[in-house]
Amino acid sequence: MAYPLLFPTIAFIAGLAAAAELSPSPAAVLGPAVFALAAAWFCYSRRWTRIAFLCLLAASAAAGAGALASFDRAYEQNPLRHLPRGEYFDWTGTAFRSPEPGLDNDFIYIQAESVEARGEIHAVSGRLRISVGRSDQGAHLPEIVAGDRLRISAQIVPPAEYRNFRKSFTPAYLKSRKIHALASAKSPLLVQRLGPGRIFPPLRWISRLRRTCLSRIDALFAIPGRPGGLSSVGAVISALVLGERSRMDPETTRTLQKSGLYHLFAISGAHIALISALLFGLFRTLRLKERPSYLLLLLVLVFFGFFVEGRASVVRAVIMAVAFIAGKLLWRDVHLLNTIAASALAILLVRPTQALEAGFQLTFVATLGLILFFRPVRNRLPPLPSRIGDLLALSIAAQAAVMPIMAAVFHRVIFSGLILNFIGVPLVIAIMAAGYVVLPAVFLFPFLAQAAAAALSVPIRLLLSSAGWLDGLPFLSYRIPTPPWPVIAAYYGFLLLLLLPKRFVLPRRIGGAGFAAALVALSIYPFPARVKDLTVTVLDVGQGEAILVEFPGKEKMLIDAGGLPTDAFDTGENVVSPVLWDKGIKKIDVLVLSHAHPDHLNGLPTMARNFRVGEFWEGTPAPENPRYLDLLKALGPAPRFRVLRGFRRTVGGVEILAVAPAASIASGESDNDSSVVLRLVHGTTAALLTGDIGRTVEADILASGEDIRSQVLKAPHHGSNSSSSEEFLAAVGPENAVISAGRGNHYGLPHPDVLSRYERLGARIFRTDLHGAVEFRSDGRRWAVRTSVR
Repeated sequence: MAYPLLFPTIAFIAGLAAAAELSPSPAAVLGPAVFALAAAWFCYSRRWTRIAFLCLLAASAAAGAGALASFDRAYEQNPLRHLPRGEYFDWTGTAFRSPEPGLDNDFIYIQAESVEARGEIHAVSGRLRISVGRSDQGAHLPEIVAGDRLRISAQIVPPAEYRNFRKSFTPAYLKSRKIHALASAKSPLLVQRLGPGRIFPPLRWISRLRRTCLSRIDALFAIPGRPGGLSSVGAVISALVLGERSRMDPETTRTLQKSGLYHLFAISGAHIALISALLFGLFRTLRLKERPSYLLLLLVLVFFGFFVEGRASVVRAVIMAVAFIAGKLLWRDVHLLNTIAASALAILLVRPTQALEAGFQLTFVATLGLILFFRPVRNRLPPLPSRIGDLLALSIAAQAAVMPIMAAVFHRVIFSGLILNFIGVPLVIAIMAAGYVVLPAVFLFPFLAQAAAAALSVPIRLLLSSAGWLDGLPFLSYRIPTPPWPVIAAYYGFLLLLLLPKRFVLPRRIGGAGFAAALVALSIYPFPARVKDLTVTVLDVGQGEAILVEFPGKEKMLIDAGGLPTDAFDTGENVVSPVLWDKGIKKIDVLVLSHAHPDHLNGLPTMARNFRVGEFWEGTPAPENPRYLDLLKALGPAPRFRVLRGFRRTVGGVEILAVAPAASIASGESDNDSSVVLRLVHGTTAALLTGDIGRTVEADILASGEDIRSQVLKAPHHGSNSSSSEEFLAAVGPENAVISAGRGNHYGLPHPDVLSRYERLGARIFRTDLHGAVEFRSDGRRWAVRTSVR
């Protein structure tokens, strides 16, 4: 067999995937693994090779399940997983990589050795990521490199989970990085460097070199006050040369993702191939022989893997390249599929959770696509000048391979990259080559620094500007809901049929027709998102508010989308949009802004970009608010309506009535008391959605004589004591009250007195900080309730 490791590796990954769903214990899979391996050996000794091979695949699958089960058990049993959240501890440990700069703070990664609490010191062993806030008083972190021993006073904090009837991303991400706990230090003054630890000195030297390079980039491209502290040019250099993408501002990142060029900024297999090609060109110029060239390249790539400090995508690419080069040095005749399989297996034996990461899947699936489909695609393209045909074939092969993963994980279909790669790839090659020349030159000749920075800025600005060249053609890049797994399975199944030899005429024709149908289904998502009952879901967006209303039929309404005061985290992109995509929603028929406060408004611009919007409803405009103007720009030509008391609309048989704001209140600023208050009536059931109104508006609503009786009440203003007056609650008469509040919020919401009022009414209380998302479903006669956390 030309590639004996390929199918056992696929079986190993299948076992990992099964274990991720079934969560078996290590002991439960040990027996089947041993039995299958013994059966394989027995069948092989009897020369029953096919049966032996099937038994070997079964043993590989069981081994994969066992590897993940063992990793999960060891991870969950680590003492750091069970420390009380919210408490401060004094940590002592060793930095296993240099600090990672973020947009608003810095992250320190330590291998904890001891923890002190209440005067007692306990030995521990586990990995900790500590977020350190930036100081307004000029305090800075000490110079830290990998291997430094640190003492840090930090508070254990929970992962940023948003529980909305779907798997949370953060816990899985932390597990894949083998980070056992998160902590937060308020100031750099709480971080003390104790000195060098016990680590191989060359690793410290490499880490120090990396820190020096980052410092030099900071000096050349710093812009105080800008997210990340760097100009866009400096952020691109950090990403392409040092693998540090965390300092790219959200707007640049969003533009690159939309254009299909963002993959060029994640150092991966393509970049390692570029580095290898550049080095090979240098070696040929120096007339080095093949084996010394391979050996030097091997050493450089290993150095590079340490230089970027273990970024997962780089490590995967370096391992694949090292496996290939080692094979060339040892055997000369190396099959790429075997090399990829060996690389994947080596990675997964050490960190089995990586198989569940989108990055791992994209790396290996794209590489497989290039190996399997580049030549067939190239042969079908017309003759093109220079290397244009090769670049187009590479783009098509990689795009075809990863398209379902991109659609399922990132909810994006991108065709623009096939065009923009012709510009982006050469520019990235030029920037990387120049960057690796300029950085050392700047150290040797500091007087050249400004001129070198100006020279590098030219191709980088061209690269960034090219990302927007096709913005006027939205059909080349757009967002879609989560594709059904049968569509993904059909896509890959029919695609593989196209690889059959030409003598298999009928299967190839079936493959072509089936692949075309699956491609269309994947690209346009023709599946309607219909519901039978009125469904009101108060989403978990932290300390904010977002409410999804699904009317009987296919119409949808979204009221607010949460948000933070800063751009560090976009609730619209990362929390609300995925919920709608999982439900198969492509269009928001009515987008509502209750009022223009950040915790309601700031997620909405992204929602308007990610989904088609039928209408936009608001009470009081906020033309002085930049995020509001961003929202209007994203809405484009969607009709806008002022929703004041007396506004009525019927959607899907559900009557929508606005009971606030009154025209007199809506004429002022967009604040809490100008919130849009909607009452939804479906048959004999009703829900009242109150925004952030206070007692003054509650009294105004009562004085207006509006019918506000409702079985479901969204508590005003996150359960603040300035709302939910006893008179208002008595008029509503809720059987169910839901409060949208963030876990551990600094406002102490919901207020205990408010909870007592609802309890005295006999209402069932649901809270997003405790129950996650809360869904109310009405058939017109009664409400049914379910929560994300049971």
